[in-house]
Amino acid sequence: MSRQEYNRKILTKLCELVEKHPDLRFGQLLVDCDIIRQEPRADDILTIDPFNEESEITWERMKNNKLVTWQN
Repeated sequence: MSRQEYNRKILTKLCELVEKHPDLRFGQLLVDCDIIRQEPRADDILTIDPFNEESEITWERMKNNKLVTWQN
């Protein structure tokens, strides 16, 4: 599958989540479905941006996330 196809799958799923969870902010959705990851540190939270990540990897992590799989 091409990068563009994975991007479309990610966007389609995000659109579905926006409709199902209108109370969540967009940033919350990105974190809650593991597009943007956060790792707790001793006195802080490390935010991991997927800027350099291939869309296939983002999609695989996203589709296995509890928020996304719970919706299927």
